[in-house]
Amino acid sequence: MKTLHPSLLGLALLVGATDLLVKGVALALLGLPLLGLFGLALPLLDRHLQGAAHWLAALLLAALLVSLGNLLLQAGAFELHRALGPFAYLLVLPCLQLARQERQDAFEGVRAGLALALLALPLAALREILGQGSLLAHADWLLGPGAATWRLELDGAGIPLFALAPGAFILLGTLLALWRHLTTTRTDSR
Repeated sequence: MKTLHPSLLGLALLVGATDLLVKGVALALLGLPLLGLFGLALPLLDRHLQGAAHWLAALLLAALLVSLGNLLLQAGAFELHRALGPFAYLLVLPCLQLARQERQDAFEGVRAGLALALLALPLAALREILGQGSLLAHADWLLGPGAATWRLELDGAGIPLFALAPGAFILLGTLLALWRHLTTTRTDSR
């Protein structure tokens, strides 16, 4: 049975928390090192633990790393931490999916983190542009008070549907269909 890519379990996280670009950047900044560290620690768990003990250790390690990341986010960017709410804790899901897969090397976690980041950033930017008609709203949450004036207002008021979860599913489906269309080799049916 083919398993899902670890970043696909992060879709719940992406759908819920990427209504602003600054939130997408925060998720990418949390997810990349977190999944990378988790992926580097997995070979140690594999060598020393098996069965239920392995799964429990993987769950505890994922929870520890996510909690540490949330504490760092809370200390450095409290408003952004509040805006993300419980969604950052969903980073445990791609960690557990990564623990479930057979690993080729220790850098599988870094690849999963990159995939999550590459999904979070364009989805967040599109949702903010289409949903709110702006870009870089609340950049001060991450970059400090000097970034409060960086907000770019775009023509049009935006369509609020895209700022909500159903709009995220529509955009995500459209992006995946476009990606498939661009990467699928065409055969001539003459």
